[in-house]
Amino acid sequence: MGKESTLKGCIMLIDIILLIAVVLAVYQIEATYYTPKIASIGSLPVLIVTFVASFLASYSIYPALIQKRIVKSEEVARRVTTTCLLMFLFVSMLLQLTRGNTTFPRSFLITVIIVYTPLLFLERLSVRRIFVMLRANKRNTKSVILIGNEKSVYDVYKTLSNPEYGYNIKGIFYDGETDYEEFKNLKLGGNSDIYMWLMEHSDVQEIYGYIPANNQDTINMIGKFADNHLIRFYYIPVIDVFGGKISMEFIDKTPVIAKREEPLANPINAAIKRTFDIIVSSLVLILIFPWLFVFVAIMIKIKSPGPIFFKQERTGLNGKNFLCYKFRTMKVNNDADKVQATKDDPRKYPFGNFMRKTNIDEFPQFINVFKGDMSIVGPRPHMLLHTEEYSRLINRFMVRHFAKPGITGLAQVTGFRGETKYIDQMEGRVRKDIEYIENWTFFLDIKIMVKTVTNMFSGEKNAY
Repeated sequence: MGKESTLKGCIMLIDIILLIAVVLAVYQIEATYYTPKIASIGSLPVLIVTFVASFLASYSIYPALIQKRIVKSEEVARRVTTTCLLMFLFVSMLLQLTRGNTTFPRSFLITVIIVYTPLLFLERLSVRRIFVMLRANKRNTKSVILIGNEKSVYDVYKTLSNPEYGYNIKGIFYDGETDYEEFKNLKLGGNSDIYMWLMEHSDVQEIYGYIPANNQDTINMIGKFADNHLIRFYYIPVIDVFGGKISMEFIDKTPVIAKREEPLANPINAAIKRTFDIIVSSLVLILIFPWLFVFVAIMIKIKSPGPIFFKQERTGLNGKNFLCYKFRTMKVNNDADKVQATKDDPRKYPFGNFMRKTNIDEFPQFINVFKGDMSIVGPRPHMLLHTEEYSRLINRFMVRHFAKPGITGLAQVTGFRGETKYIDQMEGRVRKDIEYIENWTFFLDIKIMVKTVTNMFSGEKNAY
């Protein structure tokens, strides 16, 4: 058994031990505090076998990613969540099939999953941290060489140079001169020297490099040598056609390059975000909105005659318009669809100004979130007139509509909230919106939400 298989086996064993501990703990709690229920849960040994078998089945589909050297915490969390959801389904099916007409222990199963999922995530992060420490101390390393003098090769070099990933860069081969100082110190020779060098060094495990397509003989030679000596060869394509972050996709077997990476174009990511939106918006609309509505409605009627809600068409996902809801914070006026709110706007009334400063006016947008017009986090939607104006003035302005608009967003928590007096302020907001679209993670959404809440209590100078 190789080191990689041993590592996977150890991780799986730790996962199973943690699972058994959680099942035992929850079972004990049920037996201690809910004695009448314990009979319906069933035999403890049978439950443990059922959970372990279901975990192994889900693990075979979505194994751990800890052993991978370059992986983000978000990907580990996604794997853990998917593994636990699959385990939930497998356990449910097995118990349903084996228990016949007896009562199904739903609360027990759900409690185990709810407790186990975050614990499994923390366990895998802890194990991963141990590997990172080992690799930073020159343990569990891989010896690699690089080929080429292009920017894409340099980008790979910078990533592999991180000691946490555990790569030992033996050197670099390239023809001619280089502008990268690090390459000058690591140069082992030109492309014609690669074969002889590899013949004399048997400890190389991976090769990363770019070789021009017209030098097919060198590519074939390195490829054959790698195959015959158990070396993995990774070809680095030079595809910086857009001058920025890109995404590689496939149409059947043909690779195509997208101008930007859009994590939310992945159906799994989109499903995670939508599920979170539905859960949170449902809780807000059930637990908070009813009594908040009564209070706000009374205050609005006392302070400013007119409707309780302010409804306005705004630009949403893929440029489609939708009706956005807010609590009305201004006196009824004819400029609502034309003019932004300003600091000392005479259209505002005192309680409306208070709602703006505390974000209370945005709460009806949870209705939009539940309906699917908006998300909790995303680029803030603009009135139609502003979309029309700024799309002509600002490059890439419409890119922000590749994602659902949000109640709050990255731009709003990084200083680009409120009135945009100058074009550079809107350009900054657009840059942050595009940054959000290209770098979305579930944890980024959580971070933005937490920052939004803290800003509500600390106060924002642009909240008016």
